[in-house]
Amino acid sequence: MKELFKRFFDHDISRRDFSKKLLAIGFSQVAVNSLITSVAEARDVIPREGKNIVGNGADILAESLRAANVEYIFGTSATGMSPFFDALTLNNDMQYIASIAESQATSMAHGYELVTGKTSILFLPGVAIPSAMNNLYNAWKDRSSIAVLSDGSSSNFAGRNGFQQMDDWLETMTQFTKWRWQVDNPSQISEMLRRTIKLSETPPGGPVYLRFPGTLLNKANIKQTIYPQSKFKIPMDLQPKAELIEATAKALIESKSPMICVGHEVTRANANEHVVNLSDLLGIKMTQGYSVYGDIPFKHESFVGFYGMGVPRGLPGTDVFLNLGAPMPDPTIFTAPVPRKAKVIHARIEFDDIANTYPTDIAIVAGMKETVIAIEEAVKSLVTEDKLNKIREKRLAETNEINAKYEARKERNAKNHWNSSPISWERAAYEIDKQLDKNAIIVSELDTRTPFEWMDLGPNRKSLIGGTTGFALGWGIGASLGVKIGEPNRQVTCLVGDGAMLFGQIESLWSASRYDIPVNIIVFNNLSYDGERNRIYLNSPLIRKQETRDLWKDISCYLGSPNVDFVGLANSFDIKASHANTPEELVESLKQGNRETREGRPYLIDLRVMQLDLAKKPTTQNWYPEISIAEKRNKKV
Repeated sequence: MKELFKRFFDHDISRRDFSKKLLAIGFSQVAVNSLITSVAEARDVIPREGKNIVGNGADILAESLRAANVEYIFGTSATGMSPFFDALTLNNDMQYIASIAESQATSMAHGYELVTGKTSILFLPGVAIPSAMNNLYNAWKDRSSIAVLSDGSSSNFAGRNGFQQMDDWLETMTQFTKWRWQVDNPSQISEMLRRTIKLSETPPGGPVYLRFPGTLLNKANIKQTIYPQSKFKIPMDLQPKAELIEATAKALIESKSPMICVGHEVTRANANEHVVNLSDLLGIKMTQGYSVYGDIPFKHESFVGFYGMGVPRGLPGTDVFLNLGAPMPDPTIFTAPVPRKAKVIHARIEFDDIANTYPTDIAIVAGMKETVIAIEEAVKSLVTEDKLNKIREKRLAETNEINAKYEARKERNAKNHWNSSPISWERAAYEIDKQLDKNAIIVSELDTRTPFEWMDLGPNRKSLIGGTTGFALGWGIGASLGVKIGEPNRQVTCLVGDGAMLFGQIESLWSASRYDIPVNIIVFNNLSYDGERNRIYLNSPLIRKQETRDLWKDISCYLGSPNVDFVGLANSFDIKASHANTPEELVESLKQGNRETREGRPYLIDLRVMQLDLAKKPTTQNWYPEISIAEKRNKKV
């Protein structure tokens, strides 16, 4: 026994042979898997100068992933990945989370990256790359670091338009990746994987695609030096220019009504508390920019709403606009522009997004944490504490007045339908918030910000991920599973519309059930694509003319007839579920969901909510073109 372990530690025998010999002397497969993982961790500490190994292409790939401290690999099944599956089977230290749809494997990888900040590993069949593009687009828009790996058909006879061949598989990924490469040289397997991970995780992040021909993964006796991935990181502690910070601090001090717009770069830099401190220091209004995160606390006294899919309160009077790590507001994200007279200060790591549309008075290319801390320190050095207090109190009084009027109007409007069935969106959000753990994570794929106004969301409390800034449907459930995998000890609840649920996400229920991923999935079911219907209505030429307005019909957005049984769908995947048509039923369903997830199982709630029109008023839109192909037949076949 000692000799066997010594030979393994001395690299005289491979993991495969070590495993076989353990089985031969009486160990069970479970014991072997556990033991080999522990021993391998002790043996395989990779020195700075790397370690030399010999194996097939898949072995090299697996060892390189271990050198990057990868815990989970997201993917689907594929014949060409067979050698890689063997490499994972013989060393059970990395977990393979399978989906039955490539798009959902992609959204799981996306959610995992968003909550952990770690580069996700996504391994897909080469031919399945097109079906993953919907959610790769979302990951690209959110600057999410995903190393996208795929197998590929043999390169021995390329260019013949044969089985699973096309002329250029890399070109199809150009729009949604930072870089892409096919590894044809066996000696570059580890090198190119290291580069893929490095490029993907270097801010601003994004998907990077690496393709392996099937012949490469199978090729035997490849020699390679494996280096720790940590030696290939690029430090991004980017300090801002002192003169720009001083100019920003002076502008914020002298301003009558400044506003801070906060985006995803702040959360990725863990600079959220520093932004709140800066707001508190000078009583500056804060607005949530267009972001995949909830980057600031929505219940903070200086929070004035959403700048994207909405317009922040107090915007017209803004004379200094400090944009921190967010895209600049633009009509393309359904909002109003920054007032023309406002001084614009734009700080980003993603520097090529600065000064594209707006005339920019101060452009800061630096890290968000470094920038915000420097501004705070500059403000304190320029103004006495007594003057700071006077500035803060005056501004807060104005913001409190604006917010008090808004809250009163919000409460007044909500009362009209508070006890209605179908349930109002406000009441649904209120009850969900009451049942959530104080540090729960909400993953949202809703086409409205209304629920967030009734929930205590923000950093260091119930936190928000989603919707994705890509806004391509079919994302939320898979993303919530990835979030739960990344944060298993936090409650995770997914809010998804009925239309989005039907947009290729049902397959995610299989993964949720297979791997016991205890996520509470709440389907906001109003039998309609509300947001899309209202935007179609708004852009209709018929609507623009009074004489043709009554001719308008909703051709495509009613989702009833048939009414989908989401509870039945969940049950078919061995997931318990319930209907909630009243506020009382919702409360009971939420409690049942919490009990199920505590026991380690997912749960689904089919929540019947109101349809809403453009003015956010309840409506009933159930017309659709009644078409029967069966009636068009001349012969009943």
